[in-house]
Amino acid sequence: MERSRDAMRAAILQAVEDLVRDRGWEATRMADVAVRAGVSRQTLYQLYGSREALAQAYVLRETEQFLESVLDAVRGRADDPFAAIEAGLDAFLTGAADNVMVKAILQGPTGNELLPLVTTQALPVIQVAEELLTGVIGELWPQFLADDARLFAGSVVRLAISHVTTPTSSPETSVKDISRLLIPFVSYALGPGGG
Repeated sequence: MERSRDAMRAAILQAVEDLVRDRGWEATRMADVAVRAGVSRQTLYQLYGSREALAQAYVLRETEQFLESVLDAVRGRADDPFAAIEAGLDAFLTGAADNVMVKAILQGPTGNELLPLVTTQALPVIQVAEELLTGVIGELWPQFLADDARLFAGSVVRLAISHVTTPTSSPETSVKDISRLLIPFVSYALGPGGG
């Protein structure tokens, strides 16, 4: 029985993660990915087209998986929006230190091919993260106006990515600093009673 395209894509992206963990992105060749995933190189190229497109797909998949723990942390403090901000930022900033993809991006050589995907070419990653966070805000705090939720989510995502890719302090200090900056906006967005 032939594997479905979704199953092949999942196997390929898992192979990328395994290879990145073992040797880093720079040393991961398309041929190695195909062998590890159990697909032909032709199939790999048919599904992704290029190494750059495969890198983008890998980064987006990892972003979505990584953000699930962040969103779980936010949901876990739904009764206190201010604590939820801190919990989500903490999950993001401390979790990034142990994430395979983030390590590959930050510890790779100069000219790392993955770094632009979360910095200068990060729009797809930002859009995915912003959409997920906007959805959780609407779910937990419906009194947020849709535009305010989008503005807040986009700002948090950009700030968090910036603190991960160019850290100037410990994750704990960054959590406190970003939270201090965002709490007045959340107070405003939640209106009287503050959620």
